[in-house]
Amino acid sequence: MTFGEKLRRLRRREGLSQEQLAASLGVSRQAVSKWELGEAVPGTENVVEISRLFGVSTDDLLLAERDLPPAAPTGPCW
Repeated sequence: MTFGEKLRRLRRREGLSQEQLAASLGVSRQAVSKWELGEAVPGTENVVEISRLFGVSTDDLLLAERDLPPAAPTGPCW
């Protein structure tokens, strides 16, 4: 899975639009779109911020052979 595919999956999992993600990162919506389409890659600072925002490691984001961890369960655990 590519970085862009992972980013799109994480963004959708959190219910964020490209515009909302862009605003939280201080970049344009077009930049997020290009990242998701594989037309560009974010700089190091943005990769680190994306990993923090979504609670995944930079390795999970950047390494094609690594899958994303499953989503954390929501709600109370009984």
